[in-house]
Amino acid sequence: MSLGKSRIWKRIEIIGDIAVIPIPFEYEISELKKYAEEVMERTKVKSVWGRKRDVSGVYRLPTYLHLAGEARSDTIYREHGCSYYLDIRKVFFSEKLSYEHRRIAEKVRPGERVGNLFSGFGPISILAYKLRKPEVIYSIDINPYAYYFMMVNVELNDAYGVIPMYGDAFVRLNQLEPLDRIISPLPERDSEAYQLALSKLKPGGYLHLFAEVEVKRGEDPVRKAMATFPGAIEGRVVRSVNPGKYHVILDIRKEV
Repeated sequence: MSLGKSRIWKRIEIIGDIAVIPIPFEYEISELKKYAEEVMERTKVKSVWGRKRDVSGVYRLPTYLHLAGEARSDTIYREHGCSYYLDIRKVFFSEKLSYEHRRIAEKVRPGERVGNLFSGFGPISILAYKLRKPEVIYSIDINPYAYYFMMVNVELNDAYGVIPMYGDAFVRLNQLEPLDRIISPLPERDSEAYQLALSKLKPGGYLHLFAEVEVKRGEDPVRKAMATFPGAIEGRVVRSVNPGKYHVILDIRKEV
């Protein structure tokens, strides 16, 4: 079966010196390995991996298969002027979220106290601190590898106002003082995050909530999400998960 190279080439992610090819359901791995060798020849990457469409477990990690080059999955990734050390097989990564990282970071205000739940290797926390200089950003994740890479990335970017915290985000958030802003980038636990975040926000504070929404044909996912989570003042679709299911980002303001 033909690979449809032009279609797949557009979907390749370059993460530092690693290329990632989404593995389509209909292609054989042996065929993809031939294509991966071509990627090696046409780019400066050192390693090529295939990523399946499964995301599972507490850490939301897909399955990766090594296709070509070095059998190495750690790299330095650069985004919006910041550098991040990460391992694609050990922490959640999506290049498609780059826009939201910047958009949310720019909403943070100088002097704020911020909580970032499910913060991964730290892209939103570190960028927000570098751009906007809040007083502190508590950056929480239950994945021990994410916690490790977050600590490394704080050092890499001189972002010492970012405080990495290891553990269950819901438990750790309850241990913190009231906050000016909370970021919750885990759509699958949107309802729990919404309830707890509102209880921990100061009056007039903001929640950036990633929500998972299922809609019928012709139904607006943003409108449905905003109706589901009172206080939403703005929303946009982040991506389509499958027909009828969307991830939506909501900016929510707690009443004064």
